[in-house]
Amino acid sequence: MAMVVLRLPPDTQLVGLARLVVITAARDAGLDDERIEDLRLAVSEAITNAMLAHSRNGCHEPISLSVEDLRSADGTGDAFAVTVQDEGPGFDPEACAAREREWSEENGLGLTLIKGLADHAEFVREGGMRVQLRFDLPAAV
Repeated sequence: MAMVVLRLPPDTQLVGLARLVVITAARDAGLDDERIEDLRLAVSEAITNAMLAHSRNGCHEPISLSVEDLRSADGTGDAFAVTVQDEGPGFDPEACAAREREWSEENGLGLTLIKGLADHAEFVREGGMRVQLRFDLPAAV
């Protein structure tokens, strides 16, 4: 599958559309139903966080969402990848990882969920915030 890239206006009403695109691509890539539910929640958190970052900072630039099946033509490779890129100020991933989690507040819970649900999650602060997720695909039979 070729990479699919969407550029979404920062409108939280479009989170459902983003999820639909990602879920459809993941299902086509062979991700099973249980992992698709994990993906759905992780993508919802990442997209919503990006849109809220734009809203808080008066940024009207689109948010970039890309999805890709990382298997090669011969069926090798093992992951489905999703990247969410925003133009907001971002956050320091190292500082978030180092601090004690305050579970009585919702703030920061999305980061914890994303890390727990994806097989690999990377948060890069670079010209905005880039969240890269990978979900392992089952071996081809």
